[in-house]
Amino acid sequence: MKKRIHAALLVPIVASVSVLASCSDEPAAGGGDVVLTWLVRSDPNLVEWEHRVIAAFEEENPGIRVQLQTIPQGEIDQKLQTMIAGGNVPDVWSPNWADSGFGSYYAMGALKDLTPFLEQDPHVTDGIDETLTDVYEMEDGVYGIPILSMGSYLYYNQDLFDEAGVEYPPTDWNDESWNYEALIDAAKAITRNDLPPTQRVYGVLDEDSPNKNAWSFGGDFFAEDNYETGVLTEPVIAENPRNREAIQQRSDLINVHEVMPPQSEIAALQQLSDPFLSGRVGMVMKGGWGTRQYANTDLNWGLAAYPYTNEERQISLYVDPWSISEKSKHPEEAWEFLKFLLDPEGAAKWMTEMTLESPAHGDLKELWFELISERTGISVADLRIAEEGALQYGRPTDNHLISNFAPVLKHQNMTINAIYDRRKGVDEGLAELQENITSLTY
Repeated sequence: MKKRIHAALLVPIVASVSVLASCSDEPAAGGGDVVLTWLVRSDPNLVEWEHRVIAAFEEENPGIRVQLQTIPQGEIDQKLQTMIAGGNVPDVWSPNWADSGFGSYYAMGALKDLTPFLEQDPHVTDGIDETLTDVYEMEDGVYGIPILSMGSYLYYNQDLFDEAGVEYPPTDWNDESWNYEALIDAAKAITRNDLPPTQRVYGVLDEDSPNKNAWSFGGDFFAEDNYETGVLTEPVIAENPRNREAIQQRSDLINVHEVMPPQSEIAALQQLSDPFLSGRVGMVMKGGWGTRQYANTDLNWGLAAYPYTNEERQISLYVDPWSISEKSKHPEEAWEFLKFLLDPEGAAKWMTEMTLESPAHGDLKELWFELISERTGISVADLRIAEEGALQYGRPTDNHLISNFAPVLKHQNMTINAIYDRRKGVDEGLAELQENITSLTY
């Protein structure tokens, strides 16, 4: 059964920000060129690739110009929703590059059905696994085509492991010896929390949200059909004991084992620099965009599986698509650009080569393995095992599917952080979160 996300769940429009002018509405500089707007998030790791794409596309498509519209990731929801409300939309963009994801923008009617374009160019999705394309195939059409497929990984600082005499963690997700006890032992060997605050080193930092922590223990804060319909119903936080196990485990990393920085220190570390890149954290658990963030740095890093918990565990799979705005004034030209972005011999391949982003196209996976192997020293065979495990246990992340997820995520973080800061007990905090999120359902 295809997913259905109710259009009644419209993302609130924030009217207090300035509306960004869509360059597709501007007159061309000369010769009657069509001008497309390509909205991207501000990321220095992608700038060179973006400019290469634009130059190559314009050379191959005289008469079409592409103007880049760059917005900081934390501002995309606010500004994009204002743009959509005013009909001042980008032509091509990814609806998952914000706290609210595909589910929200599909519900708003902001995305164009790509079915007619795919009927004329069915080869465009060749090489992309159906489990990925199905994420954006709804009952009434296809609203995105995957460009990236990123699992979640544990990234580790090889130098800190070497200094502590600790063996690197495995890439095999089914290696039961790599469990939380082993993680804690490795983290303790690395941690130096007896130093002044500006010099402390911690063993691990978990960047996943509370619900994703629950997934990794086989729990879930939300009912299963919420991910199918996009409709948030009453949460089930207190119903599954594994939700409590997950939050207790993370709290213990901070408050019992003292191998993870307290919330107050995390904020201070992040203001200065990325704590993993600066060597202040030995391991970090996060989505696969870490390969992009760490690719062109001096850090000696590797990637591994999350610690083993049980056979019901799941992790977040981040499947990012390219989409076209429903109100694009140049849909045919936007489709040509979208096809160009997906080309496994062109733009998609360049992205893998230049940024180490994890590609959705199957033909590019071996290239990705080879590049990561060159960068980290991990064998291609072991990287293949890591990827296979991430897909085996992966599921599309919650904020990509549940509509209007940004306030839900905010409530999760605020409430659960009170547990980590010892202002609330685990049971008290989870009961409060149940009430807070229930108040958001409608």
